[in-house]
Amino acid sequence: MLPSLPETPQLLSENKCPACFNMKLEAIPVTPEDESFADYWHQPYKNQQIDLYLSLNFSQQWASFPGGRVKFGFRGGELILKLDNSEIPFESRELAGSIKLSKSISTARQESEAEKAPDDLKATKQASNAFDISNPLAKESFDVRQNSLKTDNSQVSICRVTRRVSLEHPAWIFERERGKSVLQGSLHRSKLATLNVLALPCQIEATFEVGRQDVCLTDAEGVWLPQSSRNKRAVLERLIIERLLEPKFRPFLSRGLLQYG
Repeated sequence: MLPSLPETPQLLSENKCPACFNMKLEAIPVTPEDESFADYWHQPYKNQQIDLYLSLNFSQQWASFPGGRVKFGFRGGELILKLDNSEIPFESRELAGSIKLSKSISTARQESEAEKAPDDLKATKQASNAFDISNPLAKESFDVRQNSLKTDNSQVSICRVTRRVSLEHPAWIFERERGKSVLQGSLHRSKLATLNVLALPCQIEATFEVGRQDVCLTDAEGVWLPQSSRNKRAVLERLIIERLLEPKFRPFLSRGLLQYG
């Protein structure tokens, strides 16, 4: 017999790039059908379960460095759960298929902040300076800007979600729909899975991880010369992603930790 679960678990949340990606994991203990809600919190109960709900927000933002700036977003990523004293059978994993992302609830606030933000990078619009990836100062000065961007609501996209079969580390793979460059929009409190508690303390760690193939440049200013060939631009884009962007998102883009007991 396990002691009953507290109503609110200990929670830790970390988002490395909140302007363009945000994740929130919520846990709600399942009330047994033959127990009243009041009794449930004061009596031990076998086979306690927790419903997990997931919220995500995908957007785009600018990253600036000496000589220019680039706008980027994410093509996809992987949500991985690490479980301690708990399990999620494959049949209890619900989130899957094609999901239409909704408009972000913070769109209005983002647009307001974007309108008020000073345009301190007008000089970068002049394409007279090519960015030199070999310059060590570029790495030291690189900063992922956290100011919000004006969001184009028409770009809200459909996300394909695939469940990866793993008993120890359940995972969900998120991918953009064909024809879209990046994921754009929000997933709000969608049921992810139902977890079985095996013992206390019980811990659920969720990490959203991206690789270089998941990072996509959608715009650039002052980065390359107008006469640069398509091949040169492709090489430069790859170097910017590999050396400046993708290392900022290691070992994870976002992490959430829930703990009972």
